Amino acid sequence: MRKLATAFLLATLTFSNVVGQGTLVEDTIILSLDYDDITDLLAENGVPAGLLPIDFEVDVHRVIYDTPDVDGTTPTTASGLVFIPKDDTCAMPMLAYLHGTKLKKDDTFYYLRGEWSLGVLTAASGYVACLPDYLGLGAGPGIHPYQHARSQATASVDILRSARIICDERELQLNDQLFLVGYSQGGHAVMGTHRMIQEELANEFTVTASAPGSGPYDMSGSQLDMVAAFEPYSVPGYLPYVIQSYQHVYGNLYTNIEDILAPPYDQTIPPLLDGSVGFGVLNAAMPAIPREIFQQAYQDAFFSDPQHPAQVALRDNDVFEWVPEAPVMFNYCRMDEEVTFLNTIVASDYMINNGALDIQIIERDSTIGHFACAQPSILFSKFWFDSMADLCTSSLSIEETETSSGFSIYPNPVTDGVVQFSNDHKMMVRVLDARGRELMSASQVSPNGSLDLVGIPKGLVFLEFSEDEKRTTRSLIIQ
Repeated sequence: MRKLATAFLLATLTFSNVVGQGTLVEDTIILSLDYDDITDLLAENGVPAGLLPIDFEVDVHRVIYDTPDVDGTTPTTASGLVFIPKDDTCAMPMLAYLHGTKLKKDDTFYYLRGEWSLGVLTAASGYVACLPDYLGLGAGPGIHPYQHARSQATASVDILRSARIICDERELQLNDQLFLVGYSQGGHAVMGTHRMIQEELANEFTVTASAPGSGPYDMSGSQLDMVAAFEPYSVPGYLPYVIQSYQHVYGNLYTNIEDILAPPYDQTIPPLLDGSVGFGVLNAAMPAIPREIFQQAYQDAFFSDPQHPAQVALRDNDVFEWVPEAPVMFNYCRMDEEVTFLNTIVASDYMINNGALDIQIIERDSTIGHFACAQPSILFSKFWFDSMADLCTSSLSIEETETSSGFSIYPNPVTDGVVQFSNDHKMMVRVLDARGRELMSASQVSPNGSLDLVGIPKGLVFLEFSEDEKRTTRSLIIQ
């Protein structure tokens, strides 16, 4: 990107460390991205041209902020990124993206690693976007309390508070909308954060909608059954990562490491959990069947006693036994080999059976696994949010939209049910809703042709154009 190198030289704003959740310890603008920079970023991440609007230039803030430690009271700090659209014309919604599993301490947003570009793409369409690293990752001290619902939630809420401070400093307005999205560990974090806001912070925040994806919501049931089975598991490193986390949080899972881990794992595994190596290194050091790292006596005690400290810790981090008041859209893929889809079924069934009024369960694909399921889950969650968000401006409101293939669709919005195209050759067009579901199967459009959308529900839809192996997607509003 042409301007990224010079952007790192932008001014740094550093605030004194005042104890208080969300208080900024550091706020540094590390990138200032214009339209060309964001367009390049879209291309680098394989996002089809025209799929996501670029309505704003974006400032990227690297932040460190005050937040409580795992006991809920001891002050500590966490890090992350806050993305601010360059607009002061109206009030903007907030969005938090909560990330999946990371083991290496610097493989995080604070260091511009991982999927940090999601914050840019979200802010470019008008959201103030917050991407926390959680405790113990990025610039945060100590070890990461992996899959600990409460500290994931407090770190996520407190970066929202930090973002409000930044907006106040810049005299930018926020509206009262808040959207939460995350995948894998991030899905678990979304559920815990949404629950905390609804039950404890309703006087400060209101969740407009949340979209958890493929998360281990049922830690003590569905996910335990998958990880602790007598068969190979694709990511065996999850198990010791959780054990270290819950020992750190609760302190009662074992007295000595030799009590729980059998040789040689009592010596080989702990050094790999200090945040200095990536998850691939940990997985390579594990047996294919994760439970083989445990002493048999520990296994017997764990599975025979529902009040075993590890069983209690797992139940304490289940995040589905509550009833959301705001809409929730669960994303999952049935062939997920890392987080069983039964987590989604158990969680959604509980919520619906206990009176939740707006729970959607979307199977994104019946054939793909955990990693491949992430992109459609996150992308269509963002489209769903767009259909509810009060955004300052939107490329969806223009009269004519030119696609990357050099033709136009018009009018946009469409009011009479017929959309026109200025194409110079035949193309196939398919219509999808904001959740990625097909509303109209592929139809052939003649040069300078049209498509009759009568019968398609009003609202946000997507037109997917295909020509040979090329695909382009454009958004359209039907009024």
